[in-house]
Amino acid sequence: MVWCVPSLACCAACNAWSCCVRCCPSPCARKEDVERGERERRHDDGEDDDGARRGVGWRGYYASGFVIIALLTWLLRDYTDTDSWGDMFTKSMKDCRDNGSCAHAIATRAGLGNVLFFAVMLVMSVNTRESDRASIRVKINSEYWVLKGVFWVGLMFAAFALPMGANDYDALVNVFRALAAVFLLIQAIVCLGWIYDLNDKLMEGIDEDNAGGSKSVWILAGTSLASYASALTLLVFLYKLWVPSSSCSRNNAIITCMLVLCVAFTVISLHGKVNGGVFTSGVTMFYCLYLIASALNSEPRDYSCSPVTSDGDLNSLLSFIGFMFALCALGKTAHSASSHSALRGDGDEDSPESPYATTYFHFVFLTASAYCAMVFVDWSGAGVTQGAGWTSVWVKVTLAYASAALYLWALVAPFVFKNRDF
Repeated sequence: MVWCVPSLACCAACNAWSCCVRCCPSPCARKEDVERGERERRHDDGEDDDGARRGVGWRGYYASGFVIIALLTWLLRDYTDTDSWGDMFTKSMKDCRDNGSCAHAIATRAGLGNVLFFAVMLVMSVNTRESDRASIRVKINSEYWVLKGVFWVGLMFAAFALPMGANDYDALVNVFRALAAVFLLIQAIVCLGWIYDLNDKLMEGIDEDNAGGSKSVWILAGTSLASYASALTLLVFLYKLWVPSSSCSRNNAIITCMLVLCVAFTVISLHGKVNGGVFTSGVTMFYCLYLIASALNSEPRDYSCSPVTSDGDLNSLLSFIGFMFALCALGKTAHSASSHSALRGDGDEDSPESPYATTYFHFVFLTASAYCAMVFVDWSGAGVTQGAGWTSVWVKVTLAYASAALYLWALVAPFVFKNRDF
């Protein structure tokens, strides 16, 4: 749990600083009091609500641009003459026509343009606060949309015009793989947080309903039953398609190990003292098994235990579901003031005052840009058949196990660290 270290260090530093301030008031402490008073005044005047609406607004613009570029990339890759791009950018893409990888080049170069744009915005937003409206960096982040649109498009064309040799191209793909893996981990954390939030809302509905919470009870019971039914159906589907014979020991081991983890966290979640539930376990089980299905679907098409050699519809369906999961995670990030709180466990990070909110937002979309590029080429380098690749298999399998382990940790952590709030 390496990502917890910065949070713990930050908590320790904040506690130490607060003790120093209480024992020895300083100009910095007085400055903090003034800033706190100003925040309270803005809250009383309703200015915070306006800031929150502006925050959701500019995040929506970035998210919309991201989705539009992703859709255009998909259309250009699958529904245009990709070789014509090699003619248009003769110097930078002259090799793609020779090896038949122009579709691959389009996806990766479009991803590069997106990554460069969000990298620039990330650097511009470091240590900025949305409430500091006089700051030019804050204005650049939330205003000047025409100029930023031109800049964004310019970076896309620059990415296509950038000369790259074979070694440079392979290095770019490897960087994208690493960034995409980071996004998948963030997606798992965001999805788990969303599952817990939804479960809490349903439980609150049960508690608040004077008639016994019948409506919320039925919703919770129905969604829990549906999630487990879907997960078990998917489990049968996995064994049937990817373990056609006893010789497929690798696929059998991958699926069975995940099944053991799912049974483990389901049993633990049923314990009365555990902060879990049937609904959260059912949805998490379905999500983890979906990741396993997506991983096995990326196995090379000439692999004897892979059923996708004659089923392109299956490949398209799983890719579509994966893209929808990614859009949901990005939508939650765009809607929230900062999903950074999901990683840090600090509710104050949702405030526009947080210097992490904007930076984290752009970091998520930077990694998501690399992830979409890898989805379009299935994590493979140029010249590798689309829809197949062992790199994709093992990254997704690792993520599936990490997601299950993360949920297990969320269940048992309150017993391990009894003096902390979870």
